[in-house]
Amino acid sequence: MIIFHVLEPFASGITTALISISSELSECRHTVIHGSRTWVDSIEKVKARFPREVEFIEWKSAAREISLTGDCKALGELVSILKAAVPKKKGRGVPADRGEALSSEPVVVHLHSSKAGFLGRAAARILGIRAVVYTPHCGAFLRTDVGRITRGLYVFFERLGGLLGGRLVGCGPSEAELYRRLGFMYKNALYVSNGVVPRRERKPRPQPRSLVSFAGIASFQKDPALWSAIAGACAAEARARGFEFYWIGDGPEKNRIDRTSVHLTGWKNPEEVADLLEKTAVYLSCSAWEGLPYGVLEAMNGSCALLLRDVPGNRDLVAPGENGWLFSSPEEACRRLREMLADPEKTREMGKKSRGILEKDFSQKAMGEGYRRVYAEILGRRLQAVNPPEEFRRGR
Repeated sequence: MIIFHVLEPFASGITTALISISSELSECRHTVIHGSRTWVDSIEKVKARFPREVEFIEWKSAAREISLTGDCKALGELVSILKAAVPKKKGRGVPADRGEALSSEPVVVHLHSSKAGFLGRAAARILGIRAVVYTPHCGAFLRTDVGRITRGLYVFFERLGGLLGGRLVGCGPSEAELYRRLGFMYKNALYVSNGVVPRRERKPRPQPRSLVSFAGIASFQKDPALWSAIAGACAAEARARGFEFYWIGDGPEKNRIDRTSVHLTGWKNPEEVADLLEKTAVYLSCSAWEGLPYGVLEAMNGSCALLLRDVPGNRDLVAPGENGWLFSSPEEACRRLREMLADPEKTREMGKKSRGILEKDFSQKAMGEGYRRVYAEILGRRLQAVNPPEEFRRGR
């Protein structure tokens, strides 16, 4: 099987998802057609994180925002890339002397992100490619950094894209449900939850967990101003109980973080992030919108209790009162955080529950098996040896 992954941002959780899929489905050939937008690493450093066998094609015209001229150019470029890269099927009606690549292997085009989802489905329709999967990784219509008219345009293009074909496979149950609500074109939406490789927890722990942390880019989406305000409101009480606030990362909105109550670490490598998460009692996320966030999955991997803003994606990861809490206002966040800091034993048990939920429902292995079954279904094939994972279903 040959899988062509198409994405506009070559960064963040989307790239992490592709690395997981290509690692778990090593029996397939993977080609990544990507835009040039990155946030931290260079394109070459991002490529180095993938398995060695993965091939890459740069999609130079791809851009995040809507632009009639720019998007028409990006569509034309993507059509040309796919036309040249996707092998023609061997069989009747294909002359042997055309000089084109011929293959009997089945081909799937997997589109990642809203922009790739729309342009990719249009390109596939033009080229007659039928085996198409679309995973939004957080639809653009959820953004709160744009106005109502722009969000309405995003909804319009999502509905129009749905009429072009392809199968919607959300990165979690919330995402699949959001798309089902958009209309009949998404009534058969599935989901395969993002997943990570559970790592070994070091024992014995040298000291009690003493951090309230978040790991990620300081951007509008992650709302560092709200995060900092919650930290400031609880700082005195946290210090009295031996806790500190850590924002693990950097970004364009870092100046909205009050350094008198929050440690801003700057970018850390994955091992350093894992070390800090293992010292974290409460993982606090104020994200304004999410798909199914890898940052929270890694916090669960590190046995952290969760305190997450009540938005789609985050809701899939919290069993309220068991592994943490959701909040809808700064006041509720502060109340819950004070409760968690005042009872470190219960918070520690919540962290252990987070780890158990991750191992059961959000492993990379289950994610890979879920997509293996999605691709087989799209191609009309049957997998007989493996039972379907819990994630591969139409709803809860």
